[in-house]
Amino acid sequence: MGNGMWNQEARDLTEEPSQSNEKLEDQRPQESSFSIPRHVWVHRREEFDSYKYYKQQRADIAKYGPHPKLVLFGRVGLHCYNLRKGTNLQYLSVLNFDRYQWVTSIFSYCITLEVMDPVDNSIYEFEAKVRHAVENKGCLSAITTGCRLKPKTPEEEDKYFLWNKDLVDDFFKGDMPEWIREDALTGSDKLQYYEMKESELEEEKEWLHLYAELALFSKWKSKLDALEHAKPFKMKKIVVRTKENAESKKKVKAENAIFYISFKTRCGRECNFIIRKTTDGKPDHFSLEVKCFM
Repeated sequence: MGNGMWNQEARDLTEEPSQSNEKLEDQRPQESSFSIPRHVWVHRREEFDSYKYYKQQRADIAKYGPHPKLVLFGRVGLHCYNLRKGTNLQYLSVLNFDRYQWVTSIFSYCITLEVMDPVDNSIYEFEAKVRHAVENKGCLSAITTGCRLKPKTPEEEDKYFLWNKDLVDDFFKGDMPEWIREDALTGSDKLQYYEMKESELEEEKEWLHLYAELALFSKWKSKLDALEHAKPFKMKKIVVRTKENAESKKKVKAENAIFYISFKTRCGRECNFIIRKTTDGKPDHFSLEVKCFM
């Protein structure tokens, strides 16, 4: 697909049509999530004994399943850990969580996951501290301020809890960029861009699909069942931009990068979004900002 056609797709996408909603609604399971006891999905600590509280919480989550939002942001933390450490830990389940509301539009989660290392099938507990904020309509950010295997070692204590946006590279600050220019891959800044090959889309499928889920979540926060039934996705075209003229493949795993992504949902809905990945240079600190054009 040429850049012009791709650019036009981004302009043509408007609000999700009712026909698409009906398709997704028809595919929802018969048992509604509203049948799940409220205390399973809402952080409401009525027990002063934290051990007893978390034991009950784990039992409830194991029985009824975790809230989809916990799964999504827990996987964000795990992705950032894998990116930093060069590992490939796999998500298995959510064990428990804490949630703190800072202001109206910002929530901070501490989520404990069960994960597996496919190298030797070892099972670990993993802790992800992720902040979720809605900057403005159609733009979402997920910031990790801690992601580590449990138990913590002394050198891994929480020394850098707060995200410091002032330390982010100036090239990646400010408002989210507009959709990719038509001449980006051939213009004067072409060395900053790299179009991922089909083999790379397959190789990096897991976290690319995670980015797509974040994009849909930014639009469908109240339709989490619809988000789940939009999967699996088909990646169509992904262009990565970095500040440096780095080797092409290194752009994909760069700590600071902008991704322009086009994909299809299971129902054939075409979606385009931008995700800006940055770090403030502190251990385990990553920010994923999402702007969706659907």
